[in-house]
Amino acid sequence: MSHTAPHEDHNQSTKKPALSKSGRLGWVDYARGIAILLVVYRHTLVGLKRAGVEVLPSLYAVQEFLYNVRMPVFFLLSGVFLAGSLSRYPVKEIFRKKAGSLLYPYFLWAFILVTIQLFLNKYTNSDRTAADYWYILTQPRELDHMWYLLALFNTTLLYLLVYRLLSRFPVLHLVLAVLLHLASHYIAGYSILSDVFYHYIFLVSGSLFYTRIVNMERLTTRKLLSCFLLVLPVFILGQLYWLRTTGPDYTTGSVGQLVPYLIIIWVACFVYYLASRILHVLKAAHWLSVVGKYSLYIYILHLLVIAFVRIVFLQVFRVHEVLIILPVSLLLGIVIPVLFYRLTQKWNMYYVFSLIKPQKKS
Repeated sequence: MSHTAPHEDHNQSTKKPALSKSGRLGWVDYARGIAILLVVYRHTLVGLKRAGVEVLPSLYAVQEFLYNVRMPVFFLLSGVFLAGSLSRYPVKEIFRKKAGSLLYPYFLWAFILVTIQLFLNKYTNSDRTAADYWYILTQPRELDHMWYLLALFNTTLLYLLVYRLLSRFPVLHLVLAVLLHLASHYIAGYSILSDVFYHYIFLVSGSLFYTRIVNMERLTTRKLLSCFLLVLPVFILGQLYWLRTTGPDYTTGSVGQLVPYLIIIWVACFVYYLASRILHVLKAAHWLSVVGKYSLYIYILHLLVIAFVRIVFLQVFRVHEVLIILPVSLLLGIVIPVLFYRLTQKWNMYYVFSLIKPQKKS
């Protein structure tokens, strides 16, 4: 967003974080890049495993170790930007843009995904029927990865509704978010609600972190590295505890377990932040930052790409070597969505991903 609009005073005396000319925090793109890379990595390995390919335990363990934090990172980062947007734009404008950039592509691409899987049932790992279209409205978790778009829109909508009431009471807002997080345990079978309840705490956490970013941005590289090394053992121990105590398919045995798990995820998100800041400050692995800028479009399209790659290797070339399929899937699962998105923008086909017409650069 390159312009500003008058907005009501939120009684916040904290300074706004220093943004780049494009309105972005540089480290955020690194964080998104790391997260989306892990998403593509996981979905590639899970797809291969379901197709009967033998996956090396060490390769699978990487995504298992970081499974619980990938999506919370996306919600937390969205919370950071949502808080920033509320300081510059009216609520109605934010809602309009979120509906156009999240809700619209959810319905469009969920429909496309189900349709493709329905016609290619013989070759994919899915077992779709026409009844699965109903899941678009009722059970987004049954639509593979597409649930995230709807959950992010719904958590944002909930935040906008609650914001006017609790903007001056951040602690109360945080308590409400924690209670919803715990309540998600009891409605786990209704993903249209449980995803919102579970992830709302991370959106709120991101919005609260926004007010602290100014001070955090002042940390020197040495302090960032020291903090990273200090927190890293806690992060590793937390992840190991989560892996050892979580149930089959990452289920939680009791609602009480959600409390330590939440703390573990918060610590992991902080490690993500520190790692992203360090990479940004050192200007290392710049390609991760580039990938992060296209993370939403990679997220939407990557499953179709890696499924096609898997089918070609297994059905056409009869290649079952995971060390060959994995890197090709990772590369194409990231590059093809980026190229496809750039083509849609070049041809002014913005409606493929959003209802919001991009502003022409002056």
